[in-house]
Amino acid sequence: MKRIVSLALALVLLCLSFASCGARQKVDISGKDSISALSGSGAVLAAQKGTFHLTALQEQLTGVTVKEYPDFPALLTALRSGAIDGYVAEEPTAFVETQKDETLGYIPLKNNGNGFRVTGDDTGIAVAFKKGSALLEQVNAILAGVTEEKQQELMNQIFQANKNTETELNLTYAVSSSKTDVSKGVLKISMECAYDPFNWTQTTAVNGAVPISGAAGQYANGYDVQIAKYIAAELGMSLEIVRNDWDSLIPAVMSGSVDGIIAGMSPTEERKQQVDFSDCYYRSNLVFIYTKTK
Repeated sequence: MKRIVSLALALVLLCLSFASCGARQKVDISGKDSISALSGSGAVLAAQKGTFHLTALQEQLTGVTVKEYPDFPALLTALRSGAIDGYVAEEPTAFVETQKDETLGYIPLKNNGNGFRVTGDDTGIAVAFKKGSALLEQVNAILAGVTEEKQQELMNQIFQANKNTETELNLTYAVSSSKTDVSKGVLKISMECAYDPFNWTQTTAVNGAVPISGAAGQYANGYDVQIAKYIAAELGMSLEIVRNDWDSLIPAVMSGSVDGIIAGMSPTEERKQQVDFSDCYYRSNLVFIYTKTK
């Protein structure tokens, strides 16, 4: 009997030990307004695997724990569970998330100021093509007509559409084409369909959403989708949206299974070794999303 009691006690103590070890002291990063202030804070910070966000986090902060997650829904889940103290995103992503959930906030860090050190197009997003694609020059000519003012106007409209994915708002997007001839074939564009407000999945066709190939009753919408629609129309092609995980996007275009990637992807030097990028069709600051303290 003593052995049984002793064993039971040992198991209880072991469980308590694990619980104690698993309990993490949350670090409040809400008052941190610079990269230097975040360094040495002991915070657990995260970014999406395979992104410039993760590289910047690993290379430019010290005294923190860095984690990686497969996509933004996983990052948000980790944040809400307390597994991390914050994660890196573009400011438009942070804006829509904090609009949906008042318990979330974000730190608006200015690139090359109090934020991440970036150069060139690292915080821009561009269309990716297979090396040598004849589409690159044509797409650059199309994007040249989209001013920064039009880009921001479109993003503001996308914010509206993101809040009403089941309600038709009858939006006339700032970046859209009047061309209807699609005789030049199909433009296959790949994206995650899981990165609001650049691209997301919805169950209705409202507000200019496009069916996701092979996914009955599912539609893609977002800034990337509307840019893809504009490019396809200007090329005289119909648009097909192909959903892929982030890690599968570049392999898909390299293999030729899709024509291009429009997925909030930055044209980093590393990626340029594998694919060709268009000129940037949007630029944004990087921020940290966090949960507000009660």
